Amino acid sequence: MSKTYLVLAYAITPVHVGMGRAPGVVDLPFQRDSIGYPIVYGSSFKGVLKSTLMGKNDKLAKCIFGAEPDEDEKYMGRFIITDLIPVFYPIASLDGYIYVSTDYLLRKTLDILSIFKDTSAMKIENIYTITNHGEEIGILLGKLKSSYTLTLSDSVKKLGSLIKDKVYVFSDDVGLQVVESALVRVTRNVLDDNTKKSQNLWTEEYLPQGTVFIGAIIDAERTNELCVGIKDIDKEFREKLDNAAIFLGGKETIGKGLVKIKVI
Repeated sequence: MSKTYLVLAYAITPVHVGMGRAPGVVDLPFQRDSIGYPIVYGSSFKGVLKSTLMGKNDKLAKCIFGAEPDEDEKYMGRFIITDLIPVFYPIASLDGYIYVSTDYLLRKTLDILSIFKDTSAMKIENIYTITNHGEEIGILLGKLKSSYTLTLSDSVKKLGSLIKDKVYVFSDDVGLQVVESALVRVTRNVLDDNTKKSQNLWTEEYLPQGTVFIGAIIDAERTNELCVGIKDIDKEFREKLDNAAIFLGGKETIGKGLVKIKVI
C-alpha cells in the first residue's frame, strides 16, 4: 500500500454540500450515500483541497490533483481522495448537547483505517476507545438507549472547542433517525427590492457546527511533468494543508462551510 494520510475535519460553521434540487420538504438536501447518511463525495472534497492549494502553490496543486479542466494537456494527479465521512454529530439533548454516532458510521471509519500500511501508527485507539455498553439519553426523538459510548482521543478533541469527550453510539435501526435529527434545515428567501414580496423560497440542509469528519488521501506514487523539480512533495503538501481552514460547499459568502482539517 502506498503512503496514506488520515484526514480529520471539524465544522467551524454549519456546512452544506449539496446534491442539487430534490422533491420533498428540503429543496436542497446534503449529499447522501446509498444508505441515506450525509457524505462529502471525494470529487467535492478534492475540488476544495485543490482550490485551496492553488492559492498557495499552483505547481504543487496540479502535481498532486491533476490538470485544470480547461487545460489542453490532460494528466492525472498524484493523490487519490476518498469521500469525507461525517462521523460524530452534536445534537440537542436534555443536558444541553451531546455527540452521537452510529454503528454504521463507525464501521465506515474502520474501513478507512484498514487501508493504512502502518497499522501500529493508525490504530482505532488514535480516534476513540469504547467505554461501556450504553446509556439512556434524552434527545429530540425522546429517550433512547445507546448501544455503547466512546471516549474520543485527544487528537480528535483538539480539532475544535465544541467537541466533548463522550460520544453516544446508536444501533442501525435508529441510527439514521438520530443523525437526521442532528441536521439543520434553513429556509431562505429572495425578496423583490421594490415590493419586498417573495420571489423565491427554498430550504437548505446543513450539518451542524461541531460535526467531525474522517477521510483519507492516498499517494498513488505516480508522477507528471508538474511534479518534476518539487523536492519533497510530502513535506510541501503537509505544510500547506495541515491545519488549514477550507470552505466546503458553495455557501462561504454567507459564512457557511468553514472547516478546519488535520492531515495525519
